[in-house]
Amino acid sequence: MLRFNWNMLLVMLVLFIILAGVSGIASADDCDRVYDDASNTEQLETTEDEIEYFILIDKDQECGTIRLYNTGDDFRIVLVSIFADEKDILSPSPELEPGENWSTTWDFSQKYDVTNETHSVRVSTTGPDLEANIEKDFDLSEPDIPAQQITDVHLNEEIDEEGDRIAKAAVTFENPSPHANPGHVFVHTTETHGESDLALVPRNEESATSYIELDDDPDGTIEGEIRYTTELIHEDAGVRDQVWFRGEVDGNVTVQRQEFEPVAHPTADDPYRYDTNESVSEHIPPSEQLVAGLLIGGVLVIVIGRRYWN
Repeated sequence: MLRFNWNMLLVMLVLFIILAGVSGIASADDCDRVYDDASNTEQLETTEDEIEYFILIDKDQECGTIRLYNTGDDFRIVLVSIFADEKDILSPSPELEPGENWSTTWDFSQKYDVTNETHSVRVSTTGPDLEANIEKDFDLSEPDIPAQQITDVHLNEEIDEEGDRIAKAAVTFENPSPHANPGHVFVHTTETHGESDLALVPRNEESATSYIELDDDPDGTIEGEIRYTTELIHEDAGVRDQVWFRGEVDGNVTVQRQEFEPVAHPTADDPYRYDTNESVSEHIPPSEQLVAGLLIGGVLVIVIGRRYWN
């Protein structure tokens, strides 16, 4: 009679769960190659002032390419500017000797103005211009859109004007897009009830940090929620983000993203207060809850099976 190898099954189950979680992470095209025969494109091919131009904008791959060739006998400089939703994202100025080629590709998938539903990608050169219009609607509450989002939280100790030790939340934002998303960040903890500050990653910068003074004891564990929104905190609108955090001043801070929950403004008649009775499971991302549930369930099945079959 064949004996089932339960240890091997356990290993296979764990590997399956890990790989299943990893497989859900999509990898973006790096735009190293944009195909001339792609179907959903805008493109042109022409010659002006002894420069051959080939420009292509691939709407599906969200990539573009431009190729230049100097057919003349003189040195040439070609000015190129590439725009996404009217913001300059690339401005090369290739210098071409007679008979010289030049080309570049670019990825505009992270360069949209997410508040628009119709987007434009435009290539302007010394010679011809090319523009493509793209229909793409973004869910402004999603954390993976190309817009300003919370990426890190630290708890710092500082000395106030009266010489007392205080805690501050350092909330870091990143924005891969050239389009700014100015807003406000609000912090609610067990002792801090909606302190806020301006939240803005300036144009042409990748990140910025807002510092919010807390009423919490700098010697204790600080736990709460951080909300960022370009609209009002009680509205489920605009570019918005929310995280839960717990940690110590100048120590480790655990940060987990949450679905944005509109709450009453700190100046409202009934302002929002952070609820300390929330269960820990509510702060575990859904994907991690699923993996944990599958893993625990699978282990229980194997343990019961081993007892039964052995």
